[in-house]
Amino acid sequence: MGAGLTALGGVYGPLRLHRRQALEQESEKLALWREAETARLLLIRVTSRAWLDALDRAVQELDACRPTDLERFDEETVRLGQEAYKAGIDLRDDSFELSRELSAPPRGAGEADVLAAGARSRLLGHLRESNRLIRAEILRHSVGEGTLMHTVDPEVRATLERTREARAAVNSLLRARHGELNGDAQGVLE
Repeated sequence: MGAGLTALGGVYGPLRLHRRQALEQESEKLALWREAETARLLLIRVTSRAWLDALDRAVQELDACRPTDLERFDEETVRLGQEAYKAGIDLRDDSFELSRELSAPPRGAGEADVLAAGARSRLLGHLRESNRLIRAEILRHSVGEGTLMHTVDPEVRATLERTREARAAVNSLLRARHGELNGDAQGVLE
């Protein structure tokens, strides 16, 4: 009987140790994945903020009846848009690669990922639409050789507001993710 218990302990002990190590490794991978995702969410937050600021400045210029250089606007917003899209694509691609490496999405990541991807996609869509409308507004204001129209289309303001709301949703998810990693909801810049 003693030999049976020793043999059982010889099998059960290493199995238990192996299982605990596997759970620890999975937990570490999930923590690393969340940290990387938070860094990428921060990047999309920063790049989308820069793009939105450029759009706001263009509307302010139009409001002040100052001529806006369309070429300069295009150069700046194309660059900022590419940075924001790259941040969004990097986030999606890295999440996919890690999910493949783990053979499945990390536990606890699925629903939050879907929410983050949807919020990110909406934000980029609103930024793109705002950019398109503001570009059209710049063209409209520059018609007539130096004469500027004095009103900005209300749809431009409405789409900028929708963009701000979409950005606020991404920021909210970022704060929630940061809270998950740090055990609180503090510490992320507004």
